[in-house]
Amino acid sequence: MSNPSNNQPPRPPYTGETLVMRRVEHKSARQGPPSPPQATPPRRAIPKRRWPLGWIALGIVAIVALALGFGYWQIHRLAQRIVVADPRGPVITSPLLGANILVVGVDIRRDRPEEGIRSDTLMLVRLDGMGGWANLLSIPRDTQVDLPNRGPSKINAAYAYGYYHATELYGDGISPEQGGMAFAADTVSQFLNFEQRGMRVDYMVQIDFDGFAALIDALGGITIDVPRRIVDDAYPTPDYGVMRVVFEPGPQRMDGARALIYARTRHADNDFGRTERQQQVVQAIVNEIQQHNWFERMLLLPRLLDAVTQTGDTPAILTTLPLANFDTLLAMGRLAANLDPALIGRYRIEPGTVAVRENDTNLIWDASDVAALVNRWLTPPGEASEQARVQVLNGAGVVGLARRTSEELSANGFTVLAPADAPPGDYPRTVVYQAGNAPFTARRLAQLLGAEVVVGKPAEVYSEAEIVVILGRDRTP
Repeated sequence: MSNPSNNQPPRPPYTGETLVMRRVEHKSARQGPPSPPQATPPRRAIPKRRWPLGWIALGIVAIVALALGFGYWQIHRLAQRIVVADPRGPVITSPLLGANILVVGVDIRRDRPEEGIRSDTLMLVRLDGMGGWANLLSIPRDTQVDLPNRGPSKINAAYAYGYYHATELYGDGISPEQGGMAFAADTVSQFLNFEQRGMRVDYMVQIDFDGFAALIDALGGITIDVPRRIVDDAYPTPDYGVMRVVFEPGPQRMDGARALIYARTRHADNDFGRTERQQQVVQAIVNEIQQHNWFERMLLLPRLLDAVTQTGDTPAILTTLPLANFDTLLAMGRLAANLDPALIGRYRIEPGTVAVRENDTNLIWDASDVAALVNRWLTPPGEASEQARVQVLNGAGVVGLARRTSEELSANGFTVLAPADAPPGDYPRTVVYQAGNAPFTARRLAQLLGAEVVVGKPAEVYSEAEIVVILGRDRTP
């Protein structure tokens, strides 16, 4: 029955036939298949800001200019404190083209002026900035010369004479230090007959013991390869006493105080051994400077200034070398860049090199031998100028080995002395001992033999040769 209360029409009865329903399309179907999701467009990269090459170059130039300006300012400050005028007059030559520089090591007790003053070291430096080389020549302090109003005297008295007669010798306004340096330079020039060569000592450097030690401390110390054991039981102390000092052989780091003792000790051998050590210390100082880059060298300048001016009114180092001049700076720069410390020529006036006779404790050197040595000192370093003699010692125990090696070296242009046997001992490897001033010859010889170079004389060996070769077992067939 129908529900009279229902307003909807009655449904027709089901007949079992399939009714086709009207298809109702979905709205999305009418619009077609869904579009694939759109990829998010990449964000636009912001280009990095690039500095123009011109600006980069300008920045580099500015940094270099600032560094050079700082370095020059420091050098100028140093020069204002330690550079003094030469009372002998202007210098014509330049360290860039070649100059003779006298280094005077003075023993002065500023707290005890009554003790006087002495020059314990006289060392000439032949410096050639353009050539990039330097040679040293040491003059023994007991060398006899003629001094005004004193006659025959030791050459180390020349500084003291000029020191105490500065105004008398060079005029008013000349300080004792200027007079001492100038008269020492004149005396050395006369002794070496520089006038006949058309030259003189061009510049002077004075350094006292305190300045020497302070300079090395400013560098942070130096490394010295001590060639043999040194024992000095009577090394002088500042209070006029003595003490015992010992140096064991081998490389060792030394501060200023220790290096000063090494350079001054002489009782273990003699004054000639001392001059050898002094040259070794100079070589070590140059080597230490070479270990620093240019920036580090500039930072050393303030420390150097403090070191040489800490002794009061008179700096510990004085010089007539115009440090702030362009030619001097260029010469020093070329040497710092090109000079190999191991190839610094080291010459000494000493027996064995120069004939000598004695007048009491004074040493009178043969003038012709001195002139020949000066010729070598003035010559750029090289194997030809060294004129080194080589002696071969047989340490391998093979009969005839030293003779055959000597013949081989002679065929290669070396000057060879008669071979001999090495002192008893074990020699596993061949060693080239550079006993004299012959670094170029020693290097070529070591390359030829495949050996190492040791600077110094071998123990328990007496030889007149500048280079001694001890053949080891590595040379046996």
